[in-house]
This record gives sequence, structure tokens and C-alpha cells, in this order.
Amino acid sequence: MNRKIGFLFKRRRGQIRAVDFVVSLFLFLLMLSQLILLIINVQSGIISTREGYISYDELDIFGRAILQKEGDPNWGYQQGLPDNFGLAIENSHSGLTLDPSKIARLITGTTYPISSVSGFDIFDYSTLKNWIHLESEYDFQLTLTPSLNVDLSVTLENTSWNNLEVFVSGSNEIPIENAIAQFWILDLTDREIINNGIQTTDQWGEAVIQYEVPNLNDPERAHIPIVIVSKFNLWGLDWVNPNLERAVVGTVSNTTLWLGGTSPSTMLVSDILESTGTLDTHFLSILYEDTNGVYKNISLDVSTSLDANESLGIPSEGLVVCFSISKFDSVYKVGVGTYPAILDNDLSASGSFYQIFGELTFPDRIRAMISKDFPVIVRGLSMKCQITLWREG
Repeated sequence: MNRKIGFLFKRRRGQIRAVDFVVSLFLFLLMLSQLILLIINVQSGIISTREGYISYDELDIFGRAILQKEGDPNWGYQQGLPDNFGLAIENSHSGLTLDPSKIARLITGTTYPISSVSGFDIFDYSTLKNWIHLESEYDFQLTLTPSLNVDLSVTLENTSWNNLEVFVSGSNEIPIENAIAQFWILDLTDREIINNGIQTTDQWGEAVIQYEVPNLNDPERAHIPIVIVSKFNLWGLDWVNPNLERAVVGTVSNTTLWLGGTSPSTMLVSDILESTGTLDTHFLSILYEDTNGVYKNISLDVSTSLDANESLGIPSEGLVVCFSISKFDSVYKVGVGTYPAILDNDLSASGSFYQIFGELTFPDRIRAMISKDFPVIVRGLSMKCQITLWREG
């Protein structure tokens, strides 16, 4: 009897194992089939994505093709166009280091207000697309902005005292602490730039300076407050115009100001005014950083000529800010330029006349578009280069 029970128990256990095996095999085959379907769907999705979108790999390859290649040696200093294009500085071995003179030459192209500057051949966007082998259905934009966001404001406390307040943040809008803010006043009446002091930003990214002279409330004078902010090689700048009745600044001034290189240590300032009345005065005020990191300023009288071309000796690194000041019928008109150039789509924010390089407007039918920020170094300064690439549908 016991033998029979043992036999039946072993037989039942064998049947259970067989059932378990069949169920496990079924589940395995089911999971395998689902995995195969998943792989097929993912592959189909990748193919669909590649057909309908531009991948980051494509954009990265395109961006580095522009930013890492040098092109013809020193073509940024030459008046003719290069046979081989590239924005990198010659013999650069440290990341994406761009040549400021090449960037300046780009601005003599379709996005610049005039056709040519001091004999330089203009850059044609369509020709450049062929040089870099960009297919016809693709277009791009290139912007170049400072690494710090700087917002300067002026508070007129009373008839004599003034407050200048600056807020500094990074690209992620996080306040930047311990940044050095250097305050200046561009005196349009006396043709000079006055150093108003230095402050360090607090934990909220703010710095304030109060001063009495010059008086921004003086109805007989005109001033432009300026701030230059730096932290290591990060930088940014801003300026404001509290004298709206006596001065106009930016694009509305109808001033074309171009700063470019003729050699590593020489900068050319090309300044062209649009005649809008009787020209009373015309001069250039320039702030530049010397080899010790100290800012110097000079003013150049270019008489009553509507055009000016001035060559200046400058250090090979550091920021240069140039203001073109003219006076037509008692109204000051101030143009602003920087070297390295700021290529910005928002002219009201940067004050720069340099628009983005590339196509200025997006078409109605865009099949795919993608952007990426590349950290670059120009004249020893950290900047953000944004490249946007798109394809029409």
C-alpha cells in the first residue's frame, strides 16, 4: 500500500514539473515575442525620428565644423573672402577658441546694415552655405553672447544723488555672487568716460553704487551709465539711457559701428553716420582692458565727418567697448559696438548693432529645428555661441 502511494506521489510530482515547464516556456515565448515587437517599434521610431527631426549628433557635427576649423590662415584680417572657411583661431589647442577678427568679418555680410566696411568684401550667406556644404533645404543661425546676464538700472533719488543697481545671473538665471561690477558714466557733453567705482555682487547677484557727480538730473547735460561685470573669464555688460529727450542709443541712432581686426594687436573702428540734420559733433569713446586687466579709456575727435575709420593698438586679449557719439540739432545719437562682437537677435537687450548671422527669419513651414549652445573663448573671454539648424518641410 505504501509503495502504491509513493508511486502515485512521484507520478503527480512529475506531472506538476511538466506543467511548470510548459507554462514557463509559454511565458518565455510570449516575452520574447513582445521584446521582438518592442525592438521593431523602437527601430521604426528611430527611423521616423531621423526622417522627421534633426538629431543632436547632426547639429554637433555641423556646429563643430564651423567652430573648430581654422580655414585659410588669418583670413579675418584680409579684405577678400577665404577659400576655406572656419572660425577657430590659428593654432588653437584649447577647446573652441574663436578668432574675433573672423567673427567681425562675418558681420560684413547680409545681417550687417551696410554692404561693405573699409574695403572688406561682404560675406554672402548663400555662398557660405556652399562653402560648408550645407544642403539647400537646411538653414542656420549663429548667435554669440556674453556668458553673464547683466541688467543695469538707474534710480534718481533726488536732484543730486543717483543710484546705479546691477543684477548679474548665469545662463540658468541663478544669481552670480562675488562678481566684480565696474561702473562708468559716459559724459556726452564733456566727451569723456568717468570711472564711478567698483562693487562686488552679493549672494543675490546684486550690487549698488550711489554717487553725486555727475548729476543725471542736470537738464543741460546727457550721460549714459555703463557697467562691465566679470568673474574669472566670465563677463557681461549693460548700459542705460536716462536722457531720452536729449539722447538716443542703439539702432534708433542710425549709426553703423564696426569693430574688427587688421592684426592681432590692431583694431579698426569703422563708423558711419546716417545724415539726419546738421552735424554738430562726432567723436569716439573707447573702453579697453589692458594687459594687467585694468580698464583704460580714450576719446577720439573725428570732427564733423559722417564717416570715420580709426586704427587703434590694443592688447591681444580682453574686452573692447566703443561708443560712437554724434550730435545732430542738439540731440545726441550713440552707437555701441564691442570687440569681440555680440551677435544677438535681441538688439534692445544687448544694444549691439550686430544681428545674428545667418537667416534672420524662420520660414512658415519648418519640418525640423534644433538648437545647441557651445561654450567658446574669444579674446580670452568666455562666451556662449548658440547655433540653430533647421530644415524646411
